[in-house]
Amino acid sequence: MILTIHQPEHLPWLGFFNKMSKAEVFVFLDSVQFRKNYFQNRNKILGSNGVQWINVPTSVKGHMDSDLAHTEIDTGRANAKWKMKYLRTIQMSYSKHPYFKDVYPTLEEAILTETPYLCDINIAIIKNFAEKLDLHPQFVRSSKLNLSSAKSDLIFDICKEMKADVYIAGPSGRNYLNIEHFLNAGIIVKYNDYIHPVYPQRKTEQFESKLSAIDLFMNCGWNEGKNVLMKGNDDLSNI
Repeated sequence: MILTIHQPEHLPWLGFFNKMSKAEVFVFLDSVQFRKNYFQNRNKILGSNGVQWINVPTSVKGHMDSDLAHTEIDTGRANAKWKMKYLRTIQMSYSKHPYFKDVYPTLEEAILTETPYLCDINIAIIKNFAEKLDLHPQFVRSSKLNLSSAKSDLIFDICKEMKADVYIAGPSGRNYLNIEHFLNAGIIVKYNDYIHPVYPQRKTEQFESKLSAIDLFMNCGWNEGKNVLMKGNDDLSNI
């Protein structure tokens, strides 16, 4: 069984879905500490004035002690209408793109999810996009596995708990994974080295890479978008 693990980032980039496409089981790593103003609650899009951040407001209080699964969205007075503002930003940025009418409703549905938690919004977006890309791994949340380890040990314990034969890691895994543990348990580790592809991109003369994947989908649609995101490493024979 081939497994991969990733934090449920907000509006993830192309490499996120590329890695997902190779796995039979995808574990949302939502049991780790929330990092404010990281990719957990925001990402980059190409707006009217160039690259800009789009974010979900999160509660600052207690965030150092909270895991990602229980990080709450800030709906206080200043952010009471955050969903309206968020969707308006997407509309202003992409309404004239060729696939806006195909892509926008999929994002809107996820953003309008009734939940107090950031993680639920992120996972709804990811699952909606995966469905449109015809990606159907088994989805699991690490917070449901009741594991107390951290870092490499946590990744290893998830693989053991899920009875993985192959674990697909990101390139940074080379810096922190204890490979001996995996080898001794008979788990093969493969690294998904992703090279960002170029695609037709409106609003800019110079291609902007590593944006949210929504930029690709707005420009190219779901079908061609999937073809593009797979070009980062077409050879799947080693996985």
